[in-house]
Amino acid sequence: MTILLYDRAKLYRNDRERIDAGIARVLASGRFDWGEEVPQFENELADWLGASHFVATGSGTASLTAALRALGVGPGDQVITVANTEMANSTAIHSVGAEVVWVDTDPVTRCMDVGACAAAVTPRTRALMPVDLYGHPADMPQLRRLADDHGLALIEDACLALGAEIDGRRIGTLADVTCFSFAPGKHLGSFGNAGGCSTEDADVAERLQLVAGDGQARSRHYAVPRPLALHHVEESRNDRMDEIQAAVLRAKLPGLDETLARRRAQAKRYAEGLANVVTIPLEKAGRLHAWRNYVIEVDDRDALAAHLVMHGVQCNALYTPPMHLQPVYEKFGRGRGSLPVTEVSAARLLGLPIGPHLEDADIDEVVRVVRQWAA
Repeated sequence: MTILLYDRAKLYRNDRERIDAGIARVLASGRFDWGEEVPQFENELADWLGASHFVATGSGTASLTAALRALGVGPGDQVITVANTEMANSTAIHSVGAEVVWVDTDPVTRCMDVGACAAAVTPRTRALMPVDLYGHPADMPQLRRLADDHGLALIEDACLALGAEIDGRRIGTLADVTCFSFAPGKHLGSFGNAGGCSTEDADVAERLQLVAGDGQARSRHYAVPRPLALHHVEESRNDRMDEIQAAVLRAKLPGLDETLARRRAQAKRYAEGLANVVTIPLEKAGRLHAWRNYVIEVDDRDALAAHLVMHGVQCNALYTPPMHLQPVYEKFGRGRGSLPVTEVSAARLLGLPIGPHLEDADIDEVVRVVRQWAA
């Protein structure tokens, strides 16, 4: 392949000096856990988001699980989410003993349909978990109102949408907890697994720290001398971010605004080149897309994918088939036809390369190859 979906080696070379210095700092300190990098990263990202609190975790999945636990979701509860996303949502919900309720999506944004969500609320519903798919924020203002009207927790899965905005406000403060992923292919990518949660509630932040970090108050881990006795007040999965990942993320955070600007410029270039050729993704009024993925739709998706690969262009189809049609979830009986909008989109969507590893000429070449196929 000549035009890649990701080129992590190139991105490392671009930031090599800062990244190497951060890793060396951790190695020299000898503090590979409970050091200073994680809390420093938490403070720096909270400032960038405009959030009151940020709690780092070991992955995006861990952030979703921690959010559910911190907000008291458990056995017998139902959580409403969407099926066109990673398995992480369903895994997190099941891991706390709750039941997944999938609802259909908006055909423009591919995010949770608010009307479908409202219709799915039952006396057992405990939380809503919308997904900011591909970087377009879900309709958080309406979902916030819906959650408040029914006394429900609102957990935003923003693992694909770091830097997205609603009415000029960065996501991260509209939900009870907003969950992020820093996996290597994300806007702000670690060198392994990493994630985290933002919240405006100090008590929720403390609960997040406990359920994701050894079940003890952080002050005990940072006390000098450290207490001899353990004092667990919560069962914990030990889903903490490690110090090296935090150092890497701190090194890359200063370049995040530029990364987002490049993605948005590339998305605009795609839109100009592919309008009236394929169905291009749209950005609703008042929303600022983060463009983690540039996902078009076309009837003969497999044929276009084969054409792209033949001409050296990588592509993907995230997340298809949707979760309710995956073999592992056949037992729930949500067969084909139960989420029609989601299913139609899933059969037609195709992700094109986008990201800071690409140049304008690369975007232009992808446009040329797509137009060649469509001619």
